Amino acid sequence: MASDINELARQCGVSKATISRVFTGRARVSDEVRARVLAAARRLNYRPQQVAARDCVAIVIADLPSPQRRLSFSERLLTSAVFEITRNRMLTEVIPVRDLSRLYDSYTRAVLLLLSEPHIEEHLAEFERLPMPIVTVNKQYPFSSSVNTDHGQGVTLALRHLYENGHRRIGLTVDRIENQAGQERIAAYTAFAKESGIEPLPVGHFHNSGGEESQRELDRVLAARPTALVVCGESVALQAACGLRKRGLRIPEDISLITSELEDICRWLTPELTTINQDLDALAAKTVSLLLARIREPDSPREDIRLPSSLIVRSSVRNLNA
Repeated sequence: MASDINELARQCGVSKATISRVFTGRARVSDEVRARVLAAARRLNYRPQQVAARDCVAIVIADLPSPQRRLSFSERLLTSAVFEITRNRMLTEVIPVRDLSRLYDSYTRAVLLLLSEPHIEEHLAEFERLPMPIVTVNKQYPFSSSVNTDHGQGVTLALRHLYENGHRRIGLTVDRIENQAGQERIAAYTAFAKESGIEPLPVGHFHNSGGEESQRELDRVLAARPTALVVCGESVALQAACGLRKRGLRIPEDISLITSELEDICRWLTPELTTINQDLDALAAKTVSLLLARIREPDSPREDIRLPSSLIVRSSVRNLNA
């Protein structure tokens, strides 16, 4: 059940006027107070009832945020997007896709979809009927503009780093084989193997490497005896590292490992993990910038923007040339 403004103010220890300023942006509120109010609002399912239409961006997600999914790409991007939208003095309303009908009679001026392809396909007709601009992230559709990380570039950077360190048997795993990111990653792996003359190994599918199926996938990948492994997907980075250790493999002495970056996590592990980084703050900022542009000019041509990946080199790759 949604809470009212009185309960939110009490929980945050601020006035109702401060709550209103956070969501309308009509006066300055400190970053600390704004972050506290937004966190409490999400926790209490608070929804402002009266706000100017120009202030509202709806973020459609698969389900309400959950501590069990806190390492997933969508939930990490959601945090950055909420902050960035609010910083631009707009209201953020987070809506589970099952409640999509709430958009039709609301004050929403633009929609950000943080959904997987299956969820989008399931509700495709509804999204196509929406009258307001729509932006997707890492997914391209005719009804929306999009902001995309160059996932193929990220894999290529990781493979090149491993190759330069003497690795010729390099395995790849992706968390989604069927989606845009997974296809770009696999295509980059195939292209690099052909260009460099290395043997492409079977690609693993770690949808959730804590599950039995993904553990079997890990064993299948390791059966090819790779000297290095590139694990793509924020939600499976730590589980993959744990799975290797449970099999008695030392990182990087027995196998080198590159994962997707988890900010303020991967650099504190032993060893510190070398990672492919898609900067979530930059991704959120560019996404909100595109949303604002679409609100100002809703009839302008759709855009597909691509942002570069980067490689953060730490100590989980062994130099076989040494």
